[in-house]
Amino acid sequence: MCADLNVVQEGNRLPAVQLGESVQEYSNKYGMYINPADRTKYKHIEGKDQIRVYVDGVFDMFHFGHARYIMQAKNMFPNTYVIAGVSAGSTTLELKGQTVMTEEERCESVRQCRYVDEVICPAPWCINKEFLHEHNIDFVVQNDAPYPMGDNPDIYKPIKDAGMFLPVIRTNSVSTSDYITRIIAEYDKYLQRNLERGYSRHDLGITFLKEKRLEVRRRVEGVHKAINGYIADFMEYFYEPISHRIVDFISPQNSLQNSPVASDVSDQEDEEDGTESKSKKQKAED
Repeated sequence: MCADLNVVQEGNRLPAVQLGESVQEYSNKYGMYINPADRTKYKHIEGKDQIRVYVDGVFDMFHFGHARYIMQAKNMFPNTYVIAGVSAGSTTLELKGQTVMTEEERCESVRQCRYVDEVICPAPWCINKEFLHEHNIDFVVQNDAPYPMGDNPDIYKPIKDAGMFLPVIRTNSVSTSDYITRIIAEYDKYLQRNLERGYSRHDLGITFLKEKRLEVRRRVEGVHKAINGYIADFMEYFYEPISHRIVDFISPQNSLQNSPVASDVSDQEDEEDGTESKSKKQKAED
């Protein structure tokens, strides 16, 4: 149900628009895809100074993808009032599944977004013209892809047909489901993390045996870490210096320098240098 703003360089985590910074300046600086609406195409907003737009979603574990979605909605017109609808907890559970955050937590997270002027919570899953009229909404801003529900191929189609729909592009590099998947993939690590922070096994919903297995694993990992540390210290303070000395001692260059032959050659070169020096000195005196 949520749709977010995309970027040309997908995956970049862009900063918020700064106070006094225009949408075009932000777009030029970060290469973000921002598509302000052409108000001349819509007769129902003629003469209106402030345009009221509506964004909606579950907004579970509110993240930067949600913020980009709302940011584009905010910048559709020079003077835009953004109303954010947050779906009800019971409806979301029925139609989409279990959320991490409660309805109240999701509403408050959206309320703290700098681009949001008003929050409707709980908001209907399917909106109609009567809802838009009740809240004086000029446009619904959402992902342009059809959103099916049951036999309805697109719950936003009546709004689109009425010319009151403005599209944005979803950020494909982030989603609440992705975050939940990361946690599930590292389930035991996050259990251990919270146990170490004082949560009980009852808080985490795990059995006594599971808690003890995690404790044993933690201790074994601690022993492995200590052993690796001792080995690293031995290598640094004893093995490496000795190995360097052995290599230096047995290297061909070192052996040649210390050999009798090398010594004789060196002595002979010194004698030749001395004789040549005396010869040059005698010629100079003559």
